[in-house]
Amino acid sequence: MQNRLAISLGLLVLVGLTLMTGFAVAAEDKPTYTFATEAAWAPWDYINEDGELVGIDIDIIRAIAEVQDFNVKFTKSQWSSLIPMVNMGKADMTGGGMSITPEREKRVDFTEPYWFTELAVIVRDDSDLNVFSAMTHGARISNQSNTTGADWVRKNLIEKGYDLEQKLYENYPQATQALISSKVDATVMDATSAEQAISAGKPIEIVGYIRTGEAYGYAVQEGDEELLNTLNDGLKKLKESGRFEEIVNKYL
Repeated sequence: MQNRLAISLGLLVLVGLTLMTGFAVAAEDKPTYTFATEAAWAPWDYINEDGELVGIDIDIIRAIAEVQDFNVKFTKSQWSSLIPMVNMGKADMTGGGMSITPEREKRVDFTEPYWFTELAVIVRDDSDLNVFSAMTHGARISNQSNTTGADWVRKNLIEKGYDLEQKLYENYPQATQALISSKVDATVMDATSAEQAISAGKPIEIVGYIRTGEAYGYAVQEGDEELLNTLNDGLKKLKESGRFEEIVNKYL
C-alpha cells in the first residue's frame, strides 16, 4: 500500500513538473517586442504626475499585445532617435502621434492609419495675432525638430521667402513653453495635442488650422511583414470591439 502511494505521489510530481515545464516553454515562445517612445507628447505618450508612462498610444500598444498574444517593453528616447532605433534593430516598433509621411516611409514601414488630424497655429491667449500675422511680418515660430509642423513652416513659408524666424526645440513641451514665455510669437503643432493642451489649462489658443491631413501610424523595420500584420490585425480587433474608442475617450 505504501509502495503504491509512493508511486502515485511520484507520478503526480512528474506530471506537475511536466506541466510546469510545458508552461515555461510556452511562456518562452511568446514573442517580446520593444516599442520606442519619446514620452513627451500628450495625449499620445507622456509621463504622468506619478512618473508612469501613459497615453493613447501606450494603452493601444499594450492592448494590441494582449489581443495578439505578445509581450511588449517600452524604451524612451528623443524624438529624432525613434526611427533610427528601429532601423538599427534597437527597437522593433515606434510611434506616438507619428504622422505617416513619404520621407519616413522611405526608412520604415507603417501600419494602416489609426488617427487623423490637422496642423494648428497656436498663439498666447492674450495675443492679438491672427493666423496670418502669426506666421509673417517678422514673426518668431517655435517647432519641434523633425516634425511635420517644422517641415511645413520650412517648406511653405521660409523657403518661399516669408519674413519670419523659426526656432527649433527638442520636444513640443519646450516649443510650447517658449511660446508661453514670449520667446516666440506662435507655434505650429498637431491639432489634437494643441486642443488637449488648451483643455489642460495652458494659456494658449488656436487661431487657425492648416489642412495637411496628418495620418498617424506605427512604424516597424522595413520588410518586417510579420510584426506589421500583427499590429494591423490588432488595431482592427480593437476597433471592432470598441476598445480603441474607449482608450481614446479616456484621454480626450
